Amino acid sequence: MKFIVITILLFFHHMVTQDTAKIRTTGSVKNSSQKTEKINKVRFSKQALKEDFLQMRQTLEQNHAALYEYTSKKVMDSLMERSYGLIRDSMFLNEFFVSLTPIVAKIGCGHTTAWMPMNYWNQNANNLFPLQIRLIDNLVVVAGNYAEYEQVPRGSVLLEINGRPVQEIIQEMKANYPADAMNTYFIQKAVERRFPMIYARRFGFPEEYRVLYALPGRKTSETQVLIPANNEAVRSVVFKNFNTPELRMTLIEEKDAALMRIETFIYYDRVPYFTNFIDSCFNVIHEKRIKNLILDLRGNDGGDPFCAVPLFSYLEPEPLPYFEEPYGKYSEFARPIIRAEKAFDGNLLIILDGRCFSTNGHFCALLKHHKIGRFVGTPSGATYKCNAGKNTNVVLENTGIMLYFGRSTYAVAVDGMDKREPILPDIPVHETYRDFLEGKDLFLNTALKLISE
Repeated sequence: MKFIVITILLFFHHMVTQDTAKIRTTGSVKNSSQKTEKINKVRFSKQALKEDFLQMRQTLEQNHAALYEYTSKKVMDSLMERSYGLIRDSMFLNEFFVSLTPIVAKIGCGHTTAWMPMNYWNQNANNLFPLQIRLIDNLVVVAGNYAEYEQVPRGSVLLEINGRPVQEIIQEMKANYPADAMNTYFIQKAVERRFPMIYARRFGFPEEYRVLYALPGRKTSETQVLIPANNEAVRSVVFKNFNTPELRMTLIEEKDAALMRIETFIYYDRVPYFTNFIDSCFNVIHEKRIKNLILDLRGNDGGDPFCAVPLFSYLEPEPLPYFEEPYGKYSEFARPIIRAEKAFDGNLLIILDGRCFSTNGHFCALLKHHKIGRFVGTPSGATYKCNAGKNTNVVLENTGIMLYFGRSTYAVAVDGMDKREPILPDIPVHETYRDFLEGKDLFLNTALKLISE
């Protein structure tokens, strides 16, 4: 099969984003006697922790855009009071953090989360869990290593970490991770991608990582003590989308198709780079009269509407509004979007997975609502609305824990859509453990097969 690759490289770093902001430096803890100790070894007084808890509660109650949208005020108040009552004297930072996560998760807002202060990571920069994982067929599968060398073979199945069943660890993480409408598909993908950081936030930094695992495709198990990964190596993978990955389109001549890969809409400071790429791609599609377009949105967890809207203009059948009402600098998008001159009228397939979030949720909801193209993959991690906005973070005074919250609600013009339901694929794809071991891209293969049929 003949492939022609068209690529635009974007070499720049996005300076201010939601997730990178989560890990920027914050102030020290109040008690100066604690400054010389490692923050993860500091014990906080009951009074200090109660002050921070009340600061968190007051911040959410006064500022969150939709605090009781998915959990009633009565239930939320009860949960707040229960967690407040569990605060005890001399708690470690991660112990207090763990007490906040059930509250944040129950809000049902993927843009509302708590994050450890920067010094929590800096002082333990070389002690993170070093394996990348995938959750497939109820297995925790080793997908790679954050270090430059392989410690556990790819495809191995993790069974225990430091004597604790790994499935138990995963379930605890899932039960306490925030997502829009508590979307389980988004949570699963988040736990996969951020496992080392979630582990460190919940369990601290153990002196060693002793893992029990089954070898790939076998029942034989082995035990190994891992060399930890450093913070930089983990962040380069976890926050890959914030480093503006390259945009690329591939022409598949035998299928009369184009494959456009859009891993993110996070090009806030370089919107022209993104829009120029989109224009160039559709110029080629138009000139070559390509009949099939595969839009691969796997891993796209949102970004700037100023990127999503131009792409939408090439796919809509007629001028359609993007947002349901005017939102600040995006006000013009509440009016019908002018259809692009070289808009695509052929067969559109959209590849989707659970990392679909925020602006990508908006974008996909519009395509689904207007029956533009067919979705291939898994249910999305988002739907047609989310909470976000500016000035949406505070630092808790005593612990330095950072609280992020959605101050404003943004929804696209899709009257009648269910805010609790993900965007469902028209052609579901279920990746098996065997598919993973064989290195199959089942999502793309399914899309190509649909074109052939």
